[in-house]
Amino acid sequence: MKQTVRSFSVGLLTAGFIMLIGFYFFGSESAQTKELTVDEMVPLVEEEGYRIISEEDYISLSVKNDNISGNEEEAEEETEESTDDSEDSEDNADEEDNNREDNDSDGESEEEEENEEEEEITTYTLNIESGMTTSEFSSLLEDNDIIDDAAEFNRYIEDEDYSQRVQIGEFELTSDMSMYEVAEAITR
Repeated sequence: MKQTVRSFSVGLLTAGFIMLIGFYFFGSESAQTKELTVDEMVPLVEEEGYRIISEEDYISLSVKNDNISGNEEEAEEETEESTDDSEDSEDNADEEDNNREDNDSDGESEEEEENEEEEEITTYTLNIESGMTTSEFSSLLEDNDIIDDAAEFNRYIEDEDYSQRVQIGEFELTSDMSMYEVAEAITR
């Protein structure tokens, strides 16, 4: 039995030396990869059709996109309101004499609805504790109507690299804040 174990260990040792010699003499070209500097990588990446921008430019573009999407939503709401108003005025023009009191109450109810929309802004104080995961505070924000979708906010936090910068403490958040604003508030 000793003879078999010794023969096997000598075989392994010989195979190891052969592999070491082969790697040392023949594998050095493939093992040595050239480290590229940032300046050398930029033209290579641009050849592939990508654009290179600085972090400041990226942040300013993402803020502009958030503002643009917020302005588009406001414009859509205004368009819907003006469409509703024009439909109301057409209906009211036909029955102007009979429904003047109803028209006044409709105008008041629209004003009340707008006031209710303004009052629907929810404020919540998020308390982030040590060891708390992003999914935990995302679900807290969704439960308290600060964000609409916890999974979407969690993906946003991960994609934009905010997850590593989340701070421990209490943060005053409102439901009219965008995901960017919420992320910035909890990472300061």
